[in-house]
Amino acid sequence: MKRIFIFLAAATIASPLWSKSINESIALEVANQVLLHSSATLRSGDDTQQKSLQLLYTSSSSNIDNENVDAALRSASANETVYFYVFGGENNEGFVIVSGDDRVVPVLGYSDTNGFSADDMPDNLKWWLGEYARQIQFAIDNDIAPTQEVQQQWTQYLGNNNDRKEEQK
Repeated sequence: MKRIFIFLAAATIASPLWSKSINESIALEVANQVLLHSSATLRSGDDTQQKSLQLLYTSSSSNIDNENVDAALRSASANETVYFYVFGGENNEGFVIVSGDDRVVPVLGYSDTNGFSADDMPDNLKWWLGEYARQIQFAIDNDIAPTQEVQQQWTQYLGNNNDRKEEQK
């Protein structure tokens, strides 16, 4: 019983050390890993090919407060919480939605063929992305620690660069 208590106490103390917001460069690394290993890239037979990605959209605390997701691309200021980033490939071929906080899974969605347009999102997609933002804010507000599975997914995508995530703050 004493060992269990010590383990739980250590996990509780260590969990805030793991939970961090994710900056744009770390999110871009994750997005590159996703598209690098996507089915379209693997079908091409060249797993070293890397698509050039650009930031298409950032969901932050300032643009989720209203009911409509703001389609304007903008950088979040220092005091804003970034919920997720959307990166897209050249010629609008493929996109990756990467979480802005490591309390949740790193990849919220992706397509290796379809594009993403913040200006032309259907209402159901706006709602879906808004729910992701609200759930991430809930995890932050309630200091919910990432599960071991979530931590492993971040490590899988960042590999040896996982230390950079710790250094970003």
